[in-house]
Amino acid sequence: MKSITTPGPGFFMRSHENSPYAWVDSMMSPSAKDTLTIIDKRTLAPVAQVKEPGRTLAHIEFTRDGRHALASVWEVDGAIVVYDAATFKEVKRLPMSKPVGKYNVYNKITRSEGTSH
Repeated sequence: MKSITTPGPGFFMRSHENSPYAWVDSMMSPSAKDTLTIIDKRTLAPVAQVKEPGRTLAHIEFTRDGRHALASVWEVDGAIVVYDAATFKEVKRLPMSKPVGKYNVYNKITRSEGTSH
């Protein structure tokens, strides 16, 4: 067993069979709700973080092919942020109010590794 340090307690952890990484939010943390930690599944070491300073960043889901990770900026003036799942760089931002529930139906029904079922 190994403990992995993150900036604080979270709610969502997701991965994909085509990704060597797991993405974890810290949305329950008063001081780090704006941070996603990216963990290498092979070493169990945190390798990167993405942030939305002062905002709640949470609820990771992957696209069908695993090339992109989708995160919710869970605020009234929020967005869904699309990240390149290999480089962790932002690809696109879709403005919306408190986005949540962007479940990938294909990943769910095929029982994709890394998705909750």
